[in-house]
Amino acid sequence: MSQDARRLSQWLSEPMPLSKVADLLGVDASKASGLVRAKRFPCRVTKVKGKYVAFAADVMVAMGIEDPIVRTGDLLAGAEFARRWD
Repeated sequence: MSQDARRLSQWLSEPMPLSKVADLLGVDASKASGLVRAKRFPCRVTKVKGKYVAFAADVMVAMGIEDPIVRTGDLLAGAEFARRWD
């Protein structure tokens, strides 16, 4: 993979809070932390600064979403195309 291409999950490197991940996966947010502690949450979760978070790659795996390679040029061209429709 060249330097100007990364997996989609690498572009989305900011960790997501457990409540957002629970919502995406259709899990009751009030029960999510209990499921994590019981090791029954449907995706891998990490603790960062005392809070449960998940990374895009792990959420995508749990949702059955492929992690395609995205080239910088394609991303910029798509943003330019979208800007024309605003």
